[in-house]
Amino acid sequence: MNSQSETITINSNSVLLHCQQRTPSGRRCRLAVSDPDSGLCSKHFADRQKELDQADLAPVLIGDVQEFRDAVAINHSLGELYKLQARNKITPRRAAVMAYTASLLLRTLPAIAQGNSVKPGQERIELDFSDWSDPVDGSGIRGPACYRRAVGAGRLPDPRKASS
Repeated sequence: MNSQSETITINSNSVLLHCQQRTPSGRRCRLAVSDPDSGLCSKHFADRQKELDQADLAPVLIGDVQEFRDAVAINHSLGELYKLQARNKITPRRAAVMAYTASLLLRTLPAIAQGNSVKPGQERIELDFSDWSDPVDGSGIRGPACYRRAVGAGRLPDPRKASS
């Protein structure tokens, strides 16, 4: 019984020594395995990596999103990227580049939001405090104290400069 179990062990190990790629006729490649995780020789492993690099993943990653203008769309794309990587449908290098690009997109969202808050040609609200009495603080800016402080801090345009 010992010799039989040894024979089985030898046979199972010999199967792992040869490439697992099969031809259309069912024959298996005879080259030695170079990547134990995939069970493929160097030639077939390179072919598989090339297929993974060239795969068109846009429909899966992007879906119906036109622009990545919010965190939800970017998060959805990252989730799909994670699924592809877990299924070994994308190379780790390609996934890392895409994840880095997504992180750059996420970092630019606050700047995009700030840029979108004031658009060129947008109507501005004009505050008219001409009927207010002169302030007692000597600033010469008519209006409530909060308005005067905002003008003094430079957060609102100075009405004294606009009128001159």
